[in-house]
Amino acid sequence: MRAVNEHGLLPFPTVSIFATSRTRTKISFMPRAFACLALATLFIATAQGQNAAPSACVVINETGTPERLVGTAAESATRLSPASTYKIPHALIGLETGVITESTVVKWDGVRHPDQPKWNQDHTVLSAMRPSVLWFFQDMAPRIGVARAREWLQKFQYGNFDTSGQITQYWINGRLRISPNEQLVFVKKFYADALPVSKAHAERLRNALEQAPGTVENARGVHKLDAVWRQGMSLDAKTGATTIGSGESVSWLVGRLTIDRRQIPFASAVWRASGGVDTMAAAHAAINAFVARGILKR
Repeated sequence: MRAVNEHGLLPFPTVSIFATSRTRTKISFMPRAFACLALATLFIATAQGQNAAPSACVVINETGTPERLVGTAAESATRLSPASTYKIPHALIGLETGVITESTVVKWDGVRHPDQPKWNQDHTVLSAMRPSVLWFFQDMAPRIGVARAREWLQKFQYGNFDTSGQITQYWINGRLRISPNEQLVFVKKFYADALPVSKAHAERLRNALEQAPGTVENARGVHKLDAVWRQGMSLDAKTGATTIGSGESVSWLVGRLTIDRRQIPFASAVWRASGGVDTMAAAHAAINAFVARGILKR
């Protein structure tokens, strides 16, 4: 069930009309006209699913009251795989359980990742955040364990708390799910020191999420944002992108935008049931929403 676009493990999903020998047998015994009709219908359905416009949601909480900038109430409540945005709670769990410390260095195993240049080196939990180093967290996950991870997610009130299945995959394969609304609640608590974790751990992790001015970094590199950036502005954020076994794809950006004294926690998601979405789609959606609201300028 794994296919992680940001990490490049598998490409966007494709559909095979001849999935099994049983399917081939059934089609071969159909009259030719019916077989052609069945294949045409399947192609049309697949194309429609892949060409359907993605859903999008951007929610913020600057004043203490959540506000939707993009999307419907139903979309903001839709639970999706958190993908690499899970690295925020995951890192906190690792630190709080003592499985790792801020200075613990996990050695790179030598397996090269040509599309993720910063994965080809040793990492600490802090250095692994912005480049979204999947292997670091997959190394840590079994040492935390299923039960402890679930216990901490319940403390955080993070999505559906589901850590079942493969211990190294649950946050990217669709088991664990969280909505934009729930992401926003978690992010706001994270930045307000309102989570049941060490304030020192949370502060250092927040610092590790600070992006270079006018950019955002994910596993594939640093990407320029389409907005005017000036002194007094900063973005602390975590990207995420995955495609799960059902074909559902999601792109995330969650974090906090700071403009002088204004602090704006936010969660942005773009998703589609099939056909894939760009890994940076949620970042683009967030910036577009901020520009439309007058929060940022172009």
